Amino acid sequence: MRASRLGRYSWTMFDWANQPFYTLIMTFVFSVYFTDVFIAGEDGAQKLTLTQTISGLAIALLSPVLGSITDIKGSRKLLMGITSALFVLGMALLWYSPPGAPDGIWLVMFGLILASAMVGFSEVFNNSVLSTIETPENSGWLSGMGYGVGYIAGLIALILFLIIFVWPGGETENLYGLNTNEYEHIRIVGPLCAIWYAVFIIPLFLFTPDSKKNDVSVINSIKIGLSNFINTFKEARKYKNIFTFLITRMFYQDALNALFVVGGVYASLVVGMSLTQVLILGIILNVLSGPSSIYGGYLNDLIGSKNVINLSLWGLLVSGVLGLSIDKDTIFYFFSVNEYSAGVEELTFGIFNSVSQVTYICVVIGISIFYGPAQTASRALMVKLSPQEKMTEFFGLYAFAGKSTAWLVPGLMSLILAFTGSLQYAMVSIVAFNLIGIIGMYFVYDESSVK
Repeated sequence: MRASRLGRYSWTMFDWANQPFYTLIMTFVFSVYFTDVFIAGEDGAQKLTLTQTISGLAIALLSPVLGSITDIKGSRKLLMGITSALFVLGMALLWYSPPGAPDGIWLVMFGLILASAMVGFSEVFNNSVLSTIETPENSGWLSGMGYGVGYIAGLIALILFLIIFVWPGGETENLYGLNTNEYEHIRIVGPLCAIWYAVFIIPLFLFTPDSKKNDVSVINSIKIGLSNFINTFKEARKYKNIFTFLITRMFYQDALNALFVVGGVYASLVVGMSLTQVLILGIILNVLSGPSSIYGGYLNDLIGSKNVINLSLWGLLVSGVLGLSIDKDTIFYFFSVNEYSAGVEELTFGIFNSVSQVTYICVVIGISIFYGPAQTASRALMVKLSPQEKMTEFFGLYAFAGKSTAWLVPGLMSLILAFTGSLQYAMVSIVAFNLIGIIGMYFVYDESSVK
């Protein structure tokens, strides 16, 4: 049954609420601080990818089972409330990250692991709600709207953080009572994102309908949920098309996840951007990502989910290959450029200062255009393929497919970093997984994409 307009739009507030975590913490602000200041150098990049490996394994192991249990017992909001509270706690812990990690790194790493795992579990419950509040023919549009408003939230958060904290913080030792010598004006990003999520998730809990609570004890729901989960795998032939899609998504989503985590770090360590330049890069990308996600939802309903995914993955592959060709003094693999260009600095009003930086921005714009539609269409396709009575269980598997190999790309990147010390070489694993996703989608059948 289709929910009210207020209920449907309140559902999109989950993406609005959690996007600053991905944008400010995992991509453009805290991750750069983590690898540049908290744990400087390649060791910082390895530790950052390690947190995503551990959280990815937790999501992979637990989300399908939690989804199956929720299908039996109902009350998705209860579990989502618990995971949301732990998500907020994880982000708040990032405050305890003074420069050079004099108090050790493990509390902050635990905060990143906890936040990453809990938002992943929350996504399982939130995604499964989509089928209960919107019709299949309109699910692509609502899915796109969710991702679109999320990117808009990320854009607003980036601009506010840049204007209120980053720029003023570079000109004073004390900003709003924060010691800028200890980077407190940067470390505050964790608690601020926690407050943002806690406030903006409220409409979902108030107005979006929940699944009906069934009179089943917790113990019995666990037993039945585990049994159903095992039977689903035993009946894999019956759901062959879904499993083909899930296995395919396992690879390309892992590439997207890793790209999101290390994109800002790559811009800083390899291309040579400052934190302010990385934030401006994030603003540019989010300006394009929001509309592209919404338009991707429209295309999803127009040409079919599979076609949108295929177009997006090809666009991401080309953009990724070109992005890897750029470092501080090289573009497109073969062309040497100066690390500093007065002409570029003048043309960009002092914002950027090298040909590599501007070229990297132009190339990565392609990633921002195709990233959102790939997510939008994937979520909408899962709604179309999944049986209604197993919706949360299959969205648990959907999260599993997005996280089960989440340890693999970061692990490969850590291994390559250990042997070569080059983040540029390590990023090749992302391109390879994206290519596997393109090949796998050839074997997925989507009726809406057949004309």
